[in-house]
Amino acid sequence: MLLRKAMMMGKWRKHLCTGFIAASAICSGIAAAVPQNGIGTYVGLISATEGGSGSKGLSLGMDAQFAINDNWSLVPYLMVSEERDSASRTVADGLVGLQVRRWFGDWFVGGHVFDHDRIVSGNGNVQSSAYGLAAGVLAGFEYASGWGTEVQTDSFESTNTSGIRRNAVRLHLTYRWH
Repeated sequence: MLLRKAMMMGKWRKHLCTGFIAASAICSGIAAAVPQNGIGTYVGLISATEGGSGSKGLSLGMDAQFAINDNWSLVPYLMVSEERDSASRTVADGLVGLQVRRWFGDWFVGGHVFDHDRIVSGNGNVQSSAYGLAAGVLAGFEYASGWGTEVQTDSFESTNTSGIRRNAVRLHLTYRWH
């Protein structure tokens, strides 16, 4: 019986060691120390408020990241979103912008400026449109494997319509090809 327990303990240790080696190999493949140049894609959710009404929907985008050094990168991007508001209207928003990211290993924080063009439609008719320059902040992480996530807020967005401000939060799953 003692011999059998010892043999079982040996198998358990073997599986534990194999699991540890596999986990180490996987984790070493996802650790990153500096920002990587490459093309990225975004898919995620958006929640926005504008003029007292809220909307929720899907956000898609792509970018090109350029590492300046080990701590900074510039990221020009294109993004679109399609949302529904509480009155069942469709809100379509297109953005072209530039992010500046400060990196801390795999994590980053930054700011962005962008130009946007938004159309609100309902019952087959365009009800309003707005465009203008805006800014916001962002944070996220990106592993060397290319996968990451980002939260982006457009808390300073203004439009050509006086007195109306739009605030939006986007949560994205990202992938970057290096």
